[in-house]
Amino acid sequence: MAKHTPDYIAPQDLKYASVDPDPNFDPLRNMAVIEKTIKDNEKLVKARNKEALEGAKERINATAIYLRSINQGGKTTDREKFFGKKYLAYLRGKEIMENIKQQMMLQGRDGKAFVVKPSEATKAKIRNLASKGII
Repeated sequence: MAKHTPDYIAPQDLKYASVDPDPNFDPLRNMAVIEKTIKDNEKLVKARNKEALEGAKERINATAIYLRSINQGGKTTDREKFFGKKYLAYLRGKEIMENIKQQMMLQGRDGKAFVVKPSEATKAKIRNLASKGII
């Protein structure tokens, strides 16, 4: 393993290293770009977390109703009897669709979202879920 220090360039890498520094390099601008990138990334993470929470609200509310019913001595603890198979399948389908949408969605630096072409594996997963009637 090569010695790693900031001022050391391995002899075999010298052909790739620029001997003359970039005359237009501005360390202050470089720091500003780094800070802006970090801030943009944090903003994107917050937006994605907010979207995930909003998508999970219905499932969270359904779970809260179920647990409240059990706590108050409800008739059944079996979740299939409480919600019904169709509603459970509906909630599961919504969760799966949110996951697939999240995998297909990207957001650019300008904040505009764009869709990625789904892979064959994702298309197969969607067809499989549709054939089962989940989506």
